[in-house]
Amino acid sequence: MKSTMKILHVLGSPSDEYSFRLGILYGGSFPEDMQSKQYDYIFSYALVRPTGTWSFVKKLSDIVDLEKLEERENNVKKMDITTALQYIMDVLKPDLALVHSHCLKGMTSHRALFEALNIPVVGGSAESRYLTMDKLSTRGVLLSSGNVACADGLIYSKGDPLPSTEQVKYPCVVKASKGEDTKAVQLVKDPKFLNAAIEHALSFSDHVIIERFIEGREIRCAVVESVATGELKALRCIEYKVRENDIRTTEDKLLCDKKGLPVCKAPETKTWFLDPSKEEKLIHRIQQKSCSAFRELGLQDFGLFDFRVDLQGNPFFLECNLFCSFGPQSILNIIANSSGITGERLFDMMVKNALLRKNVIQ
Repeated sequence: MKSTMKILHVLGSPSDEYSFRLGILYGGSFPEDMQSKQYDYIFSYALVRPTGTWSFVKKLSDIVDLEKLEERENNVKKMDITTALQYIMDVLKPDLALVHSHCLKGMTSHRALFEALNIPVVGGSAESRYLTMDKLSTRGVLLSSGNVACADGLIYSKGDPLPSTEQVKYPCVVKASKGEDTKAVQLVKDPKFLNAAIEHALSFSDHVIIERFIEGREIRCAVVESVATGELKALRCIEYKVRENDIRTTEDKLLCDKKGLPVCKAPETKTWFLDPSKEEKLIHRIQQKSCSAFRELGLQDFGLFDFRVDLQGNPFFLECNLFCSFGPQSILNIIANSSGITGERLFDMMVKNALLRKNVIQ
């Protein structure tokens, strides 16, 4: 007999309109009719607005136009955060929550709220989000272990003297320590553009990483965890098409309208899986380093690890992504499916992990 499982999806963003749309774009892709052999899922949805108000519905399409990525005209009650949390505890009483917010505040503070309410959250702790959304902290943890290489570079903090030409190797990548997506990352090929790139990065964070540009390929590896066994499984490696001597930008990932707001995933994004018969050693190295990073960063459930691979075949860590909407177009689902794990099985694994961490099930 299947167990009933009430799951609250949290979409939108408390930060800004860009993040609000992004949260709907990704979270709205979750299949509302998702079921499994193990659980009888009952979903409800919380929409969080940049104004800070929350609303709750049983069907997402009742409040959101998923094609336009905007809220429909409705009479659904808007609540402040205190009232919303009380409603969650007294009325909804979810067994667990899935946070789809893509902004820093949504991914961390909202996750921490559910942890404080003792509601299990799919995808791990707020602490892990704080760490991985701070590139400087992530870099520091990995460099201290010595198991996962990062590109050579230097750290610039707000108020410091600007780095001299001798200190920086060109081309270089300038990125804010805390910056969502790739908006806070720029490739600098000419020294005369360095200061402008630093100023841009400082608009996102007080600390800036200036590191050597790695000419080569960009490859992602997904890792999933089983709380029941304590085992990690590195899935197939996927490669992203990148322009020669360039980095992937926001435009390579998202199609935006004239206002700069996301509309959909960039249609020209091209990916392919690495062939084990041709690149077995490289795949093994990246999978091994991804699992090492997962452990060293103290992650839970899953992680997506991006590497830049130089012309000699050496992988350098770029970043770790801990976001997944578990829809059919989510990159984790695509990689898992190619590795023999269906979307249904993947989501069941994540649900079971969250419940086991809270000792809800044995």
